[in-house]
Amino acid sequence: MSMTGRISNKIAFVTGGASGIGEGIVKMLLAEGAKVAFTDIQVDAGNKLAQSLGSDALFIEQDVRLDPDWKRAIELTSATFGPINILVQSAGISYPGNIEQVSLDDWRDHMAVNGEGVLLGCQHAIAVMKNNGGGSIINISSIESIRPGAPFIAYAASKSAVDAITKMTALHCAEHSYGIRCNSIHPAAINTPIFHEYVQKAADPEKQMAIYAGMQPLNRVGTIDEVAYTVLFLASDESSFFTGHQMYVDGGALTKPYPAGQGV
Repeated sequence: MSMTGRISNKIAFVTGGASGIGEGIVKMLLAEGAKVAFTDIQVDAGNKLAQSLGSDALFIEQDVRLDPDWKRAIELTSATFGPINILVQSAGISYPGNIEQVSLDDWRDHMAVNGEGVLLGCQHAIAVMKNNGGGSIINISSIESIRPGAPFIAYAASKSAVDAITKMTALHCAEHSYGIRCNSIHPAAINTPIFHEYVQKAADPEKQMAIYAGMQPLNRVGTIDEVAYTVLFLASDESSFFTGHQMYVDGGALTKPYPAGQGV
């Protein structure tokens, strides 16, 4: 990962940044010149990562479901680095359950973290960005919101909420000339800790990995950097005519149907 300064002098705020895709995004934005505040409920992992990244990185404990946590984290970021002009919402949960299996508690957990968390993030980002020259909001969704897999009903529905929030945020900000763009990114199977949990829980992990790889015409799972580079593009001024857009980081997965009973 070489620094080219594509987002120099920008201030980024990344949720779910202590591990997985979020961690990769934090490192990418830092490498390309931004100062980055990142949040998570994984406090030990977040503090350890921040210590390894230097003074341009700030870790803040945050539960994205809680409005006071958003207010506190955004204010601390502004006091440390200045007002944000990039928001990346990577925090999320995912666990399986089809329509017959899913509990109401599981449904509500997904909606609270993946749905309400993104809603609150957009609200707080707009409040800062509209008075400071605009910015870019990037919401991490999933190809499950476009073509749901039956075993993941709560996850897919919550990511569909992310898509709706993204498009309506984009439209609202454009209509009010705020200079704020809002886009979503839709990964397929990506090599993350959560992905490995699914694979290892399978009766035959090697076979399950082959199934996941085969869902993409490129016949492999994606990498964290491949998602992070897409975030970088949307965070930069290179994407100045992109808003309300869905970007698929899916190895071509959406060009063909899922195998029966599968999903990402």
